[in-house]
Amino acid sequence: MHIKKLSPLLANQIAAGEVVERPSSVVKELLENAVDAGATRIQLDVERGGTRLIRITDDGHGIEREELGLALARHATSKIERTEDLKAIHTLGFRGEALASISSVARLTLSSKASTASDNSTGWSAIAQGQDMAVDIQPRPMPVGTIVEVRDLFFNTPARQKFLRAERTEYVHIEETMKRVALASPQVAFTLKHNGKVTKRIPAAQSEEQQKQRIGSIVSNNFLSQSLVLDASIDHLRLWGWLSHPDFHQNSNMSQYVFVNGRAVRDRTLNHAIRQAYQDLLPTGRVPAYVLYLELDAEKVDVNVHPTKHEVRFSDARQVHDFISRAVSDCLLSQGEVLHAEDLRRVEEVHRAYIPQNHELKDEYYHPRLEAGVSVEQEPMVRPDDNKSRQLTGKERHFQSYAPKGAGQVGNFILVADRFLIQPKDKGLQVLDVRGFWLDYTAQLLHKEWQSCDVKQRPLLIPERLGIPADTLSDESISNWAKLGFDLNVTGPQSVALRKVPASILHVDIKQLTQNVLYETAQADTHETAVVSLEQLKTRLIKALDDYWQVDTKQSWTDFLTPHNWQQSPYCQFVLAEELAGWLALKQKSESQAG
Repeated sequence: MHIKKLSPLLANQIAAGEVVERPSSVVKELLENAVDAGATRIQLDVERGGTRLIRITDDGHGIEREELGLALARHATSKIERTEDLKAIHTLGFRGEALASISSVARLTLSSKASTASDNSTGWSAIAQGQDMAVDIQPRPMPVGTIVEVRDLFFNTPARQKFLRAERTEYVHIEETMKRVALASPQVAFTLKHNGKVTKRIPAAQSEEQQKQRIGSIVSNNFLSQSLVLDASIDHLRLWGWLSHPDFHQNSNMSQYVFVNGRAVRDRTLNHAIRQAYQDLLPTGRVPAYVLYLELDAEKVDVNVHPTKHEVRFSDARQVHDFISRAVSDCLLSQGEVLHAEDLRRVEEVHRAYIPQNHELKDEYYHPRLEAGVSVEQEPMVRPDDNKSRQLTGKERHFQSYAPKGAGQVGNFILVADRFLIQPKDKGLQVLDVRGFWLDYTAQLLHKEWQSCDVKQRPLLIPERLGIPADTLSDESISNWAKLGFDLNVTGPQSVALRKVPASILHVDIKQLTQNVLYETAQADTHETAVVSLEQLKTRLIKALDDYWQVDTKQSWTDFLTPHNWQQSPYCQFVLAEELAGWLALKQKSESQAG
């Protein structure tokens, strides 16, 4: 076998295997180029999750017509010139291979007008095609800036296409990539459009207050309201940003962002240092959220570790690790007493005191969570009628995901056994049977709507297919269901689609509820002379609410409980802390006997 020199196309396709993994990889490289070009506004248009089209338009300084062809060549860049430049990288890109790699696996058009061009001059477009990647340049009217269009990603490498995920999945990766670049570039405004619709707008931040608002819009307003501000410096190192309070945690790494000299990175040294600072403050399996910026001399960090530039190497990794761990620890400890791991284990013991039969114990006993797995908003643990504020104890901080502001609002609670909301009160605990309270409230609301013939409905995003034979449903039966707020459509001999349900029915497995009640009524219809009456159907549905209760720990109970005077409800009881385990066990025993 003879040695041959690879064609430019094949060489670039091999290089693309390291740089272009999926559409979001393309987006990352092009967004970073736009930021490096001094853009203040960047618009990202994608179609079909980026597989059909990725277009990035910026208002940066642009590229001269004479350099357009060179920009598509491999190992061509304006960001470094000498070997010494690699020792202190100050730009996001520098390898000079992104455009060449992308153009080898997609149809890429590079259009630009340089800021040095006259107002009445035109811009230019360049396309590299063929085995030799020959560049064709044509005039294109456009304002100053650059437009990069990438169409039909992996059209010439079918094997790579097989590894792409669903359109929605690829879009989510693209949005996450844009978030990271936006968090690193507060001076730039970003717009994201998917299939022609604007899905995200991120205004530029010119002040500290706008920067905070931007963090909230990108990460989460709940994170921002629960975050601690960090700013620490030593020698040539500075760490600043936002950390989640120990009471505000999640079960995934989604809301964790670390930037080194403005570059989003994934680094074991940094992650370990942060975990070490939190290790005694979080329940097992839970992790914090944070947006942190590390600044240091460019000469002391090597970003030329991997083609994707996600990884970095520090000249003194131990110093960086210890500095970050101490800075985060000091920030957390400065917030007063917090609940430590030993106390969390005691709370978990209480949680295990009441576990319904056939109930699988979950590890998410601590807080209901919002959005990307993050706990709910926090308020100070001070009642409006308190004359004097006081320092919170550790156990009070444990319950601090909700704060009472007056009657009818949710207090600081934890969810135990997927049923009981518990919060500290005076010298004991306030325990709300949220399942019983919800069932009673929902039943009353449904009866009221049914009686007034005004049932508010909510459409299901994806209709549920119910495994019920169509011939078991009579027109009268479907009509009765419709009167109660359920929109049923026969879609086949063995299939019925559920398209709408009563808006007031929440926290249940709606598919199983509807399917089983349908089955029960269909069975009754075959043994009785008449169709199950409307009143009988109402009774069966109310009973099924309790049977198919489905707790959702991601669902905030605030919106549900806030309008109601739940503290005066018979489902709310006061229990001494030392009697809680016994009270829950007694509750379990009485309910099993009643059942």
